[in-house]
Amino acid sequence: MKNYFVWIEITANQDTILDKNCFKQAMRKCRGVGIDSVILSVKDTSGFVLYPSKYAKHYSKYNSKFENIDYLQQCINIIHELGMKIYASFDVFAEGNKKNSSSYMKGLANKGWMCEVYGLNENNKPVVQLISDPNPIKTAGAIDDFGEVFVNPANDEVTEYELHLMEEVMNGYSIDGIVLDRVRYVGLSADFSELTMRKWKQAAGITEEVSPEDIYKLFYKDGKLEIAYGKYFGSFNTFRAQMIYNFIKEVRKKVNEANKKIEFIDYTGSWYPEYYKVAANWASKKHLEASYPATDPEKYAATGYIEYVDKMLSGFYYEDVTIQEARKHAMPYDWYSVEGSAEIAYQVTHHEKPILGSLYLYQYTQNPEDVTRAVDMCFQKSDGCMLFDLCYLIQNDWWKYVSRK
Repeated sequence: MKNYFVWIEITANQDTILDKNCFKQAMRKCRGVGIDSVILSVKDTSGFVLYPSKYAKHYSKYNSKFENIDYLQQCINIIHELGMKIYASFDVFAEGNKKNSSSYMKGLANKGWMCEVYGLNENNKPVVQLISDPNPIKTAGAIDDFGEVFVNPANDEVTEYELHLMEEVMNGYSIDGIVLDRVRYVGLSADFSELTMRKWKQAAGITEEVSPEDIYKLFYKDGKLEIAYGKYFGSFNTFRAQMIYNFIKEVRKKVNEANKKIEFIDYTGSWYPEYYKVAANWASKKHLEASYPATDPEKYAATGYIEYVDKMLSGFYYEDVTIQEARKHAMPYDWYSVEGSAEIAYQVTHHEKPILGSLYLYQYTQNPEDVTRAVDMCFQKSDGCMLFDLCYLIQNDWWKYVSRK
């Protein structure tokens, strides 16, 4: 099959990566069921990498089970020998883990890199604090649990560092492409650092003092956290989307400069109506989104970046395969299904670039036969399919469910 991908996340597939023969066996099985492309995470949310880097620490510094060897090259050799493609993936703006922290983690080690988040403290007072702060706060619009240390996309040192990592892999290895994940903010709560606020005000021509509450206020009503959008919400959120747009544009430039046939793929969720919260506008510039609160649709549309990627991986993360099933189960929208996800993804991208439906295999644990239906739907309604993650195929022996042979 063309455009049939499988993702290999480092921690979940640790034993497979560490054992060369085990990895080779897994790749043969992938090829045997029709998978033609492999996405290997070379830098995960910890910030450590699977290859010797001039900029980042090797994974062996984080996990002692890993040896100080070039796992990326080892995997490239095996995958290419089998006639398959290999893509190197980077978790971009995640640079550390709070629960299993290390002094080598860039988000923790570099002053000013870490995102600063806005929310209500235990006394329901508005505060801005580092994302690594152990004191819990209530925030709005997050799609992560704050276990990962996100860094600030508006910080030039951060973006230069991430670009350096991609450059050294593109220039140093015979990969077929790069895949980016977490090119976004953690949620509406980030980033409220002095650096971001200064850059935003300068870009927007704002000279008066601005507090986070001028952007939005958080309050409790009937025991539920509510949000009131201020006069600067649209401007601030569009600025955040501009920071992501600028970065994606720079990646495109670096890919072109590598002077190789390297594909540039971005990975996002398909739930576009919620995506303003993380400020990753993966849509076409032609798309005007009227549902975003307190935001000028035309100004926000200018941050649409689909034109700069070669393909888009879109997370079709729903147990219901068809729109009819989603409606039967009283889901709030048709896009709470694999089929509906494809519809909304093409609607907002105007079919400018190929979209590959991406499946979170864990969601089908109770009904593994639905994996086959979901894969079929991805190929029927989108330009391909990506399976997340290899570990579920191995652990559950689900090869027959994903086979396209």
